[in-house]
Amino acid sequence: MLVDERRHRIAEIVIAQGVATVAELSKAFGVSHVTIRADLEALANQGDLKRNRGGAVANPTARFTPAFQERSSVNREEKQAIAKKAADLLAEGDWIILDAGSTALYVAEHLMKRELTIAVNSTYTANKLVDAPHVSLIHIGGSLYRPSLSFVGKLAEAHLDELHFDRVLLGVNGISETGISVNNVIEVGIKRQMINSSTEVIVLADSSKLGIESLARISALDRIHKLVTNKGASQSILRRIRKVQPQLEVLLA
Repeated sequence: MLVDERRHRIAEIVIAQGVATVAELSKAFGVSHVTIRADLEALANQGDLKRNRGGAVANPTARFTPAFQERSSVNREEKQAIAKKAADLLAEGDWIILDAGSTALYVAEHLMKRELTIAVNSTYTANKLVDAPHVSLIHIGGSLYRPSLSFVGKLAEAHLDELHFDRVLLGVNGISETGISVNNVIEVGIKRQMINSSTEVIVLADSSKLGIESLARISALDRIHKLVTNKGASQSILRRIRKVQPQLEVLLA
């Protein structure tokens, strides 16, 4: 693996997890601690992450979009717990939008025997739900965004604009006092339309996403009704978020 490729992968991992140690990265890439420290220093000098003792933490403004397969393996247990909690919020017969993303895919696993109408823009999630006997499945079409195999763009937004749903389960890369955000501007339009097409907005975000301001803002907190996160979430960050949006219901999985 070339140096630049390794450093890009390191930045993806740090931003996806929120934090990584020199020891973890050394083992993952099969290089020495000295090499990893040099990589982290170079990335910190570029502004891609922040160094700390023993490793690095993600910048408040994240700039990389990890591949779907990598994101699905990050914080797996937390995401699975969040998915179960989110699935329990749904009532039989609900019309819902299930956003693209690894946590949403875990949600789909809990809906296989439910009677629901579900709109998805993710090929991964559609493939999962196609075998659910009581789910009426709507696949949102549009332009393919390859990193997550999801459909975005004006065609996808126009499709959703003709429909209305009880709830949207929305994945994000960051949630802070300024609102919810993602790493890639390409995804902003479809996520905004999902919010506009739903009565209730439920954000799914593990604790590594809290306090993070990613590149592109989707909406302010006043559009969000519920936040489902894991029990390890920072209470100080949650207090700051609740101060901006006192009506926000926070559910810990």
